[in-house]
Amino acid sequence: MNDFRTLLKTKTSKRIGRSNVIELYRQAKKANRSITLTELQTLNIEYLQANNTRKKINSTLLTLWGMLDMKSYIDAIFGNTINPYFLTTKELLSIKALPEYTDLSDEARLLNLLDIKYIKSFELEGVSFSNVFLVTYEIADKNNNFRPYVTLLTLNADNQFIEFGYGYDTNDNGNVELFLSSYNYLVYLTPKGSIHSPLSGKMTKLKIQDILTSQEVAKLYK
Repeated sequence: MNDFRTLLKTKTSKRIGRSNVIELYRQAKKANRSITLTELQTLNIEYLQANNTRKKINSTLLTLWGMLDMKSYIDAIFGNTINPYFLTTKELLSIKALPEYTDLSDEARLLNLLDIKYIKSFELEGVSFSNVFLVTYEIADKNNNFRPYVTLLTLNADNQFIEFGYGYDTNDNGNVELFLSSYNYLVYLTPKGSIHSPLSGKMTKLKIQDILTSQEVAKLYK
């Protein structure tokens, strides 16, 4: 099974199962109108961890999921989502800055979290990366196709998640163009899980150490 298939463009959503962030948000807002994003993320993390009773799911991955899934929902509510498939420049404007903002579908407003892959390490062009969390989202484009958006994070010395890259399929050719802070040029991530350098042609295959999918998370909401 290809765990990178979530990078492919599809006509229908690839997310399997539901999320509980809407219910948590409504309950929290009813009890406290001034609740912060951090507090909402904490509520989601605590809910997920409490339901991971058999401890089968990696706690670090589940914590990151709780943070990102809630943030995606809150960003959608307030128009802070980044949907690169509606942009005309490389500047990552939020959807509320788009002229068609009021006409966007719900699917074009939300970065829908599909999976988080943990990659212990990889090297490309002499640059080494370790403890990488590759996060894959989908979002609808102008033709209502679901297209990929990815972020790459790592844990710093204070055990905080730090984003060091992002990418999307800029050319509609099936590859995700990655903008990594370590390079001043794009590299390419393929749906087969390989990263390519356009300068040297070198390639490295990403080896997934662990993965958390929307289907696994959905089981915690039953």
